Formats: sequence, C-alpha cells, structure tokens
Amino acid sequence: MEPAARVFRGSSVEAVHHASVAVVDGEGNLTRYLGDPDHLSVTRSSIKPFQLLPLLVVGAAEKYAFSSEQLAVMCGSHTGTDRHREVVLSNLEQAGNLPEHLQCGCHRPIWMEQEEVYPASGEDKDPVRHNCSGKHSGFLALARYLGDPLGEYINPESKAQRLVKETLAGYCEYDLKKMPYAVDGCSAPNYPLPLLNLALGFMKLANHRGETPEVVAAARCVKEAMTTHPFMVSGDKRLDYDLKRSFPGNAVSKIGAESIEGIGFSNPPLGIAVKVHDGNFRALGPVVVEVLRQLGIIGNIDDFPLLRPYERPDVRNSRGIVTGQVVAEFMLKKG
Repeated sequence: MEPAARVFRGSSVEAVHHASVAVVDGEGNLTRYLGDPDHLSVTRSSIKPFQLLPLLVVGAAEKYAFSSEQLAVMCGSHTGTDRHREVVLSNLEQAGNLPEHLQCGCHRPIWMEQEEVYPASGEDKDPVRHNCSGKHSGFLALARYLGDPLGEYINPESKAQRLVKETLAGYCEYDLKKMPYAVDGCSAPNYPLPLLNLALGFMKLANHRGETPEVVAAARCVKEAMTTHPFMVSGDKRLDYDLKRSFPGNAVSKIGAESIEGIGFSNPPLGIAVKVHDGNFRALGPVVVEVLRQLGIIGNIDDFPLLRPYERPDVRNSRGIVTGQVVAEFMLKKG
C-alpha cells in the first residue's frame, strides 16, 4: 500500500489514506498504477453495471419493455428521492413484481442524510427507497424471466445469480472459481475482483466491447442508460453523478461501499479502478480527481466546476468552521 491522500488540520498532517489504482488502455494493458494494481477487493456496488448485463443478453429487458431510464436505476446506487422511487416501482410493475418482493432491506434515504431531513413519513422503512432497490428490481425481473422462485432471487445458487456471476467473471476476464461468495450490504451476492480486472471491465463497458454480438449490444445499452440518465445512477452532490455530467457521453463510473470506484472512458479508451484501503470515502474524490489530472483527462480544474469540490475538500468541525483539507499526494507509476 502507498500513501495517496493526507488529511491536514491547519498545517499539520492528522491522517494518511493509502490507496491502490489500476489504469488500463483500450487494449486492456496496464499503463499506470499506484500501490498494487492486482489488489483483490470485494467489489460492492461498483459491479452493478455488469450485474445488469444478463437482463439484456437473455432478452428479459426487451420482454418487460424497460426504458433506458429504468435500466439506469438498475445499475445505480440512488439517493432514494421520489423520482428514484417512482422509477423503481415502474420496474417492479412492468415485470409483474411487488415492493414486498424486495429483499434489500431499508435505511434512511441518502438524500435525507445529505440534507439532514428526518424521515417523518416512514421513508426509512420503505425498501423501494433503499439505494440498491433498482438493482434488486432488475434481479427480480431476471428471476421471473428465468423461472426462479421469487423468494430465491438473491440465492447465489439460483439460475439468475449463477448467470450474474458467470457474466461478471467473463466480462471482467477473471476466473470465477477465484471469486468466493460474499454478502453485500443489500443482502445480494457480491464477489472480489483484482483492481486490474475491474478497470478492464469499465474500459470495455465504456467502449461497448464484448465476446458476442449480444454482449456488445447489452454493453451499449448499459452505457447509454448510465450516460443519458446519470441522476438515476446516483444523485445530487455525489461523485458518480458529477463525473458523468463532467464528461457527457464519454464516461461511465460506479462507486462501491468501502471506497472503491470503477471508471471507463471512450475517448481516450481507458479504464480506471481505485480502492482506498481503509474504506474512507473522504479520500476517494481527491484521489480520483488527481488520477484524472495525471492522465491528462483533467487540465485546469476550473474547467470542471462540478469536480472542483472533490479536488481538496474542506474538513469542518461541528460549527462549520474549516479546520483543514483532504489533499491527494501521489504519483502514478508506469505499467
């Protein structure tokens, strides 16, 4: 592990965050890295775009007539706004499923946490507002299409989840036998990948690559959904939303819990995977922005106003007084 960001209180360093980064070119070759580009990390929500691919490949998305906006929320970690809830409910209805079928659990919607709003109408008890409800609505549609019992839709041995795992392994070009089952925060199956393979997957997604015409078409649909409807993938004041709006039509990105991020660009064609090893999100934005700067994707940060707040975010105390900053300090190595 290598230092990637320092947290300053005044002029003194108070904490240090270590990270690993892998960058691949359009041929899938490692070109830049920090720390261990082969670092094996549980992927959490960063793999949601790949978990959506089977729904398109087998024809379930066409059967249930899902729109691009509906597909976008299926690969998102949304903030639980009324609009997000409306789209997830439409996903369930079009596939003949119900909110009661969701097994993602409940939590205080992210937008309410951001705005410090109390859930006075039971929003924190509504599974449709869970940040992963979109993904689960897609899983339920796939399970129904394949004939799985709906109560078993997140069982790792179900037809749907076996297909999801096989697709993830194949698309990211990693041996599925090396991907032990783990339980995600939303109770769905999750798996580890080396950062190099995660970066490869995002490069392929951004450039709609695949081994078969069906996979190429599915990747194209996922990219279009994510870039056309970035709010459905994330929400206000969030890194993924601001990344995709800063590079419209060019970038796909997906964050995961414990500070992991995958990013793909079509121009230039490349893939990036970042993991902050202690799982702290406060270092992720500065590290991502610095990676993009060193790759020449970002020049003057003032030209990217949506990303400027992530470059050197302030640290504030309970009175809102600025006490320091989080500063990325590293140099990518050549692969």
